Amino acid sequence: MASQDLSLKECAERLGVHYMTAYRYVRLGMLPAEKVGSEWQVTEDDLEAFRHRQDPVSAGRRRQAPWADRLRRRMLAGDDRGSWQIVEAALASGLDPGEVYLDVITPAMHRIGEDWAAGSGTIAQEHRATAVATRLIGRLSSRFTHRGRSRGRVVIGTPHGEAHALAVSMVADLLRGAGFDVVDLGHDLPTEEFIAAVDEARPVAAVAVSISTSDSLPAAEELISALHAAAGVPVVVGGMAVVDEAQALALGADAYAADGSAAVAFVESLVSG
Repeated sequence: MASQDLSLKECAERLGVHYMTAYRYVRLGMLPAEKVGSEWQVTEDDLEAFRHRQDPVSAGRRRQAPWADRLRRRMLAGDDRGSWQIVEAALASGLDPGEVYLDVITPAMHRIGEDWAAGSGTIAQEHRATAVATRLIGRLSSRFTHRGRSRGRVVIGTPHGEAHALAVSMVADLLRGAGFDVVDLGHDLPTEEFIAAVDEARPVAAVAVSISTSDSLPAAEELISALHAAAGVPVVVGGMAVVDEAQALALGADAYAADGSAAVAFVESLVSG
């Protein structure tokens, strides 16, 4: 029977790893793959051969260790040193920096935000944890440096009034790690300034917009409309305030990113198409 071709997402699911990890295996030549259109395809035989080469003990630790919960407790305590030690332990266990962003820091911050919204956490705790997370990202950021030719330029930021910039910083690093030049505009930028920054950065492959709070949705819709009208570039949106693709499209976006790896995948589809 002929070997079945699998998408990179299917490979990640079978390996029990994040999509970005499977993508890294391909980029490093560890997992043989062929580009078909805008997507990578892996034969089932090659995936099985790759699986048998992996260290099951290390893989088991990656799946089972509750890194996000451990980090959440240290960030809530404002413990910089303890938080970094947890990140170092996660890296030593086999997680790459992208997985630390997606599978450790992001879920830890989501849980803290959910607890605050439910009344079981305080604003002070959320701010203290955010400050620790910001410093962790600052220490990890240099590990996303990509050597070689740029694959294009991406502008990323938030709508006017949005006060949360952590997601912007992490997605910017993931894009850099994938080989893109990134213009990181941070948070709370007026629409006209955002448009001017995109014009200055041309040529731009895409614009990514992060929306963390529902109060920022009207400003996001205005920004996306202005980007299409004035800049004519594809816009991908994500963040805790955007629950699904339908909402993203209703805001006027061209695509929805459930997390940073999805944002990277969308931009890659643009430059590969």
